[in-house]
Parts: sequence; C-alpha cells; structure tokens
Amino acid sequence: MKRLILIFGVIGALGAAPIFAQEAGAEEEEKEPKWVGSLGLAWVATSGNTDTSTIGLDFGLESKPAPWGFSFAARGNRAEDQGVQTAENYLATARAIRKLAKRWDVYGGLAWAKDPFAGFDSQSVASAGAIYTAVESERHLLSFDMGLAYTWEDRVPPNEDVDFAGGLFGLSWEWKLGANSKLTERLVYLPNFDVSADWRMNSLTAIEAAVNDWLALRFGYEIRHRNQPIGDAKSTDTTSTASVVFNF
Repeated sequence: MKRLILIFGVIGALGAAPIFAQEAGAEEEEKEPKWVGSLGLAWVATSGNTDTSTIGLDFGLESKPAPWGFSFAARGNRAEDQGVQTAENYLATARAIRKLAKRWDVYGGLAWAKDPFAGFDSQSVASAGAIYTAVESERHLLSFDMGLAYTWEDRVPPNEDVDFAGGLFGLSWEWKLGANSKLTERLVYLPNFDVSADWRMNSLTAIEAAVNDWLALRFGYEIRHRNQPIGDAKSTDTTSTASVVFNF
C-alpha cells in the first residue's frame, strides 16, 4: 500500500508539472516547450541470461525545460524459440525537470522494468535529485545527475521480494559528429544503501545518422550489470540493436 501511495503521488506530481508551468507563465514570460519524439523498429541480439535474436520496439517523447520539461521513454523485447519463450524484458521511464539556473535543474522520476530471465517480474524505482550541465556547446552536451532513489523489486520465486533505499548517479553525453550524425552515452550507477555489495550499473551507447528530417538509422549497445545477480542469473546482460527511427 505504501508503494502504491508513493508511486501514484509521484505520478500526480509529474502530471501536475504542466499545470504549474502554466501558472508560472502567468507571472513571467514563458516559451512554448518544443516536443520531440521518436519511434524505433529494431533488430535485437542479446547475450548473457538470454542468447537470441528478435524484433524490438522503442518510443521516446521529450520537451526541454522552459522552465518545465518532461521526458518519457519505453522499449520492449520478447522472443520465442520453437514455442518456448527465450527473452522478455521491458522498460518504461518518466521524468519531470524544473530549470533553476543556467546549469542547474531538479528532477523527479519513475522507472518500471520487467526481466524474468534476470530474476525479477517487476522493478519500480522512484527517484529525485539535481542535474548539472557541465558542457553545452555546438558539438558537445555533457551533464551529470545525482539523487536519492527507492526501489521495489518483485523477484521470480523462490527468490524473496526486496525493497531498499539507494542513490542514483548518472552521466549523459551527446557528441555531434557532423551535421546529420551524433553519438550518445547514458551511464547510470545505482548503489543500494541497505546492502552495499548489491549495486547496479547500466550503460547505453548509441550512434545515429539522419537520412532526412524524419528518418534515421541508429545502432546501440546496452550493458546491464548487477554486482549481486538474483539466483542463478548471470551478472551482466548486453543488448545490441540496429534500428530504423521515425522522428516527429
């Protein structure tokens, strides 16, 4: 019950962000947020706890802080081999951002994941913290985020469910390689304050080349590492993707 109250409370806060932005706009000049989105169709190859290839989908939507911003992303992967399910993982994230100064923002976010092959049926993470933009130029955008997080993890039986307080330390980097191409990196470290050895780290590296204003090709490589894997699961999973991306 406490988890549901907290999750719905954060969802309510995220949903109220645009309302607060409108109220703030009544007192000061407000710029219309620029919404951008993408829909990707990918061929996925996995190794680690699963070894298969399949089709994956991902979706993203974002508006930059003005002074409020919002981002949502979701992706999924599911495969079967001769009628036997061989892979299943899903991830959805949402984050509201409020700009405080030129280089500083604050955020509140929610994330939900499912990966029974890694040992959990449901993982919910609520987090809040600050973002510092270290570099912002024509070619490079580098920011660091840090905050507190609380995780609820419903594990595959016979493993016991867990919940714990922790932290979130992240790095986001975008490098424009040319007029129509860019390299991005998202690195996140998640410590567990209850069990220090149970830390996690995720990395997502991607290179994208635009064909035109609405079509691009993207190649990505994701690493998901748990220092203490669940049960007999392996500690590291990787996902390689080759995607056709539709931008809007």
